[in-house]
Amino acid sequence: MRRFVISIFLLLLIVIGYLIITKPHVSVVDAHYDGRTGQVIVDKLPFLESDKISWWNESKENIMRKYNIPSGQNTPFLITIYAFGDGYKEEEEEDRRCFQNIKPPKNCIDKNIIMSITRRRDGSVNYDF
Repeated sequence: MRRFVISIFLLLLIVIGYLIITKPHVSVVDAHYDGRTGQVIVDKLPFLESDKISWWNESKENIMRKYNIPSGQNTPFLITIYAFGDGYKEEEEEDRRCFQNIKPPKNCIDKNIIMSITRRRDGSVNYDF
């Protein structure tokens, strides 16, 4: 019994170590700006919150430039990062985020928020996971 517990514990450590050490390549699927807030759609984000913040700080300028989202002092006060999941879907009766700049019927995604970035008036930034 003791060997079994030790084996499970070691296996758990290996899995946790793998998740912490490996940093997946994040692909930005799309991004939208509605005049007030930004929405970035990605395939996945790193496992650790610190790695998610690092990814955002390294990628934000490229994302904002590519998808015409204002940056610098004009950066939106709220940027939400969604998981792409199963792709764009019809609105239906589900709780989905729909985008006006995509032609219906498949212009919505499931509201699977993985990270929110809020810029405060004093210039500081808050991250929510």
